[in-house]
Parts: sequence; C-alpha cells; structure tokens
Amino acid sequence: MGRLNMYEGFVINSRINLKAGRALLLAVIAVSTLASCASRGGLDGSVPPSSIPRDLPQVPTPSEIPGQDAAVGTVTAAPNTDSISGGFFSGDPITRGSISDPSHSLARRIIFFGYNSAEIDQDSIALLEQHAQYLAQFRDVRVRLEGHTDERGSREYNIALGDNRSRGVARVLQLQGVDAGQFSTLSYGEEVPLDEGRGESAYRRNRRVELVYEGLN
Repeated sequence: MGRLNMYEGFVINSRINLKAGRALLLAVIAVSTLASCASRGGLDGSVPPSSIPRDLPQVPTPSEIPGQDAAVGTVTAAPNTDSISGGFFSGDPITRGSISDPSHSLARRIIFFGYNSAEIDQDSIALLEQHAQYLAQFRDVRVRLEGHTDERGSREYNIALGDNRSRGVARVLQLQGVDAGQFSTLSYGEEVPLDEGRGESAYRRNRRVELVYEGLN
C-alpha cells in the first residue's frame, strides 16, 4: 500500500512538472515572436522609428545628371581671374572707333565654351580684356551679354546654362574695371543657334556668349 502511494505521488509530480515546462516553453516562444515582429516593423506593420534615416539623400542637380547640356550653380571661372593681365590681343591700340573696325580684335565678339561648361579659357579671357579696356575707357558704351547653348538637354537646363555663361563673362569684365551699369545679361538657351546643323561641329559653334553692343551690332 505504501509503495502504491509513492508511485501515485511520483506520477502526479511528473504531470505538474510537465505542465510547468510546457508553460515555460510557450512563454519563451511568445517573447521570441514579439521580438521578431518588433525587429521587422512592429505588430501593426509600422516601421520602428530607429530604422527611419534622419538624413535623406539630396536630389541631384542638373550638373550631376549625365548627358545634359546644362548646369545650375556656381560658374567655374578660369584660374587666376582676379589678376588678368596681358594676353593674345594686348597689342591692339584702342580708340572709340576700334569697335567698328573689322580688322581690330574687338571685331571678335563671341566667346565659345566646352560641352556642359561655363568655364572661360585663357584666349577668351584675353579677348574679354580688350573689350573691358574699351568699355572702361568709354563709359557711355553699353553691351548686352547673350548666353547660348547647343540643343542637347532640356529647355530649362539650357536656359540656366546660358545664364551661367553670360554671368561668367560679366564677372571677367567687372574684374577689369567695367561698371555694372554698362552691361546686362540674357540667356536664350538653345533657342537661337548660330549653326542650324547637327553634330559636334554645329554644337561647338552654338555654345557661346555674344557681346552685343548697343547701336553697333
């Protein structure tokens, strides 16, 4: 009789331990499930705040988009534009009538640019120096700086690029002593091509700034 009671007690204790073990196992599974849901975005499908990036990437500017003949932003000036002196055209004497002389360097009134660029090369700076000397000497003369591009790129991009080019030329003139009231800038973008053809030869001629003197051109 005593052995029977001991056996029944052992069975009862085993069942109790088994139930406790099952309960513990279910609790562990529940905790693991909650942790997994939280790491994937929460029980309601929402994204936890810690996974949201604080700094979103910037939208690329037109100058960062390949294949576009346009640039928005700061004009890239040629090196050392703050101290321009001398140059290829510096030997021509300047008089009031020089601007109307077809053999004078001032007869050259177009500055050409590279693809998708507003940078002014050294030969063009030397030419602009001559125009700056003329304008600084005759303060009543006015000039309009008209920026142009080739046909590649959107209309908006090309308007911006033509504006950058004309403003870059204006800066060179100002650094040479031309009054701000003596010039204005204008961008036509791709709308007024110098060459109606297609291909790089035409594109090269159309990427330009024209110096249009009031009453002279």
